[in-house]
Amino acid sequence: MSAREIHTMFIRPTRSEIAALSRLPVASIVDALGKTGALSYCLKLQTPGLVLCGSAVTALGPDVTVRRAAIDLAQPGDIVVVAAGGSKERSCFGGVTAEHMQSRGITGVLVDGMVRDLSELRRIGFPTVARGATPLNYDYPAGRKDGAVNVPVDIDGVRITPGDVVVGDEDGTVVVPRAQVAAIIAKTQDALTAEEKKWWARRGQSLGAVQQLTDAGYKIV
Repeated sequence: MSAREIHTMFIRPTRSEIAALSRLPVASIVDALGKTGALSYCLKLQTPGLVLCGSAVTALGPDVTVRRAAIDLAQPGDIVVVAAGGSKERSCFGGVTAEHMQSRGITGVLVDGMVRDLSELRRIGFPTVARGATPLNYDYPAGRKDGAVNVPVDIDGVRITPGDVVVGDEDGTVVVPRAQVAAIIAKTQDALTAEEKKWWARRGQSLGAVQQLTDAGYKIV
């Protein structure tokens, strides 16, 4: 990560690719990625019933001006990733900012930290993933000297590079590297189709698990 840099250009997936990922369950995407890319369970969807999905524009640190620079550079269909260090002491995102982002076509936010104004975020339907909520926010500027926009950031050991797609639902959140987006869409769709056919064929039938465990040396009593 490079502090005090603002990058204005990066390659995004197509809107059709983002739309396709938004229709796929996060759990199935994680499977297709080989059990990689999933963020910690501590980062939860704060807006139940919504799906977070978009290409990542990153803001390093909790500072409001750094975050606003990321918002200014975001395009419709993007989400803003605020790499705020995971602090649970103060919030660095709320309803007023969400409404402004929504007016610009930005489709959601991932905050590695806390947010506030949950009722407002839910009322306007702004997909928000964060560690939780607290009414106490920062006194700004906060960490501005080490901020950056559109640089790779690490959250819970997962690298998020501008242009990667972040997908979040009520199971959790996953990062799909931009270079793998098309392949992961196809792999996930194929796996879901195969799974549906497999379980349809098994409807009403024994799964054979008792016999499998007997063959493995379990004692039937």
